[in-house]
Amino acid sequence: MLNRILGPILPVAFVIILGFVAGKRGKLNHSDSLLISRLVLNWIFPALLLVGMASTPRSQLLDFRFVVATFIGIMGMYVLAFAIGWYRYRELKAATLKGFVNGYPDAAFMGIPILQAMFGPGSLYSVLVLNLVASLVMIPLTTMLLAIASGEGSGAKAFVSSISTAVRRPLMWAPAIGILCSLLAIKLPPVVADSFNLLGKATPGVSLFCLGLIMSSVKLKLSGEVWMNMGLKLVLHPALMVAAALILSVKGVYAQQMILLCALPSATIPAMFANEAGAYRSEATTSILISTVLSVVTFSFAIYLIDGGLAAA
Repeated sequence: MLNRILGPILPVAFVIILGFVAGKRGKLNHSDSLLISRLVLNWIFPALLLVGMASTPRSQLLDFRFVVATFIGIMGMYVLAFAIGWYRYRELKAATLKGFVNGYPDAAFMGIPILQAMFGPGSLYSVLVLNLVASLVMIPLTTMLLAIASGEGSGAKAFVSSISTAVRRPLMWAPAIGILCSLLAIKLPPVVADSFNLLGKATPGVSLFCLGLIMSSVKLKLSGEVWMNMGLKLVLHPALMVAAALILSVKGVYAQQMILLCALPSATIPAMFANEAGAYRSEATTSILISTVLSVVTFSFAIYLIDGGLAAA
């Protein structure tokens, strides 16, 4: 049991620390982290998703209950955190960014290496479903609300524009090609599959190193708001996903994977949105950093509960 809990986490923590040290010692800087992030999100991660989805059995793609449960778990946390933020601040930007921070787990940077270590390559399906919900619903909704808060034209126009932008991203059309290949039983030529697989294999290590590099430039500012976010993200979010899985009778390995994904810390993308919006910046960046550190403990406990039968098939 101890090996199953620590086995996937310790290598992840080690690579994050390497990136953090590289940033603190000035070997790499913030501009380098932005370049590496673009490399991960626009090239190597999409390549991994394309080849992974192309090899996914069609029956898995048609599991609509799992997709709906994921939507409830992800967007339910977003809406709940947004409502709390609105009650506290009565300000649309802060409430929106609070929802974004707590509703968007770090599936891309931390989820892939951890789930692959625990469940194998098939776990990419869970990461893809979460990414689809975030890219097609959460990110456009956040963009629209921030546009409304800034008085930048029509909120509906911002929503349509953000969806159009999301669809053009490799993170969207690359797995879509893989899904189409799976549904139509089309096998990628070996040379193509091997090439994308070779590129995609760099995702876990490079993304974790980049996460540590990003963390090295964040200034800590602890507050009651940050600790509230810790409770929402690391405790309530996986519990909400458990409830969604139980309500829709989603069981087995995919329920386990999605619960673990929701137990991950906040993704780094909300901090970029907060910086651009000029609101909730300190709270967002500090919440992401602290949740990443605390997740070593909370995520280990989540693995323990999963193995103990909380989400057993």
